[in-house]
Amino acid sequence: MGVLSGKVVIVTGATSGIGKGCAIEMAKAGAKVVATGRHEERGANTVRLVKEVGGDVIFVRQDVTQEADWVKVMDTTLSTYGRLDCLLNNAGEAVVKPLEQLTIDHLQFLLRVDLEGPFLGMKHAWPHLKKAGGGTIMNMSSITGQKGGPKGSAYCAAKGAQLGLTRAGALEGAPFNIRVNSIHPGMIWTEGIPDVMGPNPETYRHLLEATVPTKVLGETWHVGTAAVYLASDEAAYITGAEFNVDGGKSAT
Repeated sequence: MGVLSGKVVIVTGATSGIGKGCAIEMAKAGAKVVATGRHEERGANTVRLVKEVGGDVIFVRQDVTQEADWVKVMDTTLSTYGRLDCLLNNAGEAVVKPLEQLTIDHLQFLLRVDLEGPFLGMKHAWPHLKKAGGGTIMNMSSITGQKGGPKGSAYCAAKGAQLGLTRAGALEGAPFNIRVNSIHPGMIWTEGIPDVMGPNPETYRHLLEATVPTKVLGETWHVGTAAVYLASDEAAYITGAEFNVDGGKSAT
């Protein structure tokens, strides 16, 4: 029996990278997983990988910026599994450019995905978690949402605003046994690295590793096991927390 046995979790942005890794780890821990994302083919791949580890999973196509899609996800979750215990707001985007090259459209795009998406998720999950007698919400942030980063003015602003959403949610959820925490990955090695850092990532991997105190880049399962812990009853006294998964990078 895994620590999440019997729990139903929604993982947004589960079609690649950290979201896919979290869906797999949470399924391995016994959760029933509702994986969402915009890409049907990638979603099918996530479903296949989750089933390979013995997981119970469905995929729902979703754009987290569209409220109607959130209604669809909640309705499908309840009709399939009968309850909701955990929401992992993982879906996100990043734009990494010097400040003078950023536009208001860049900022507004990130605010829609990285702030409005989690807000809508929390809003629509809330009544179901209350009905279940409590539950957990995790917002996937970044260490740059805590301390900033070069070329990240728009991204850091969106993730920093998300912290306020998490903290307020933790306070509002406490009387209902709804725990709200944020997860802050550092440099995690995913298929999306080239989109942010540039092509041919293997040629500069050693440079990235050198910036981490442990000299090791994170893997998606590192974040997934953190999500498992925070979603479990073992983390019953943890809410409003910023949970860093970064090999010590945020301590520098």
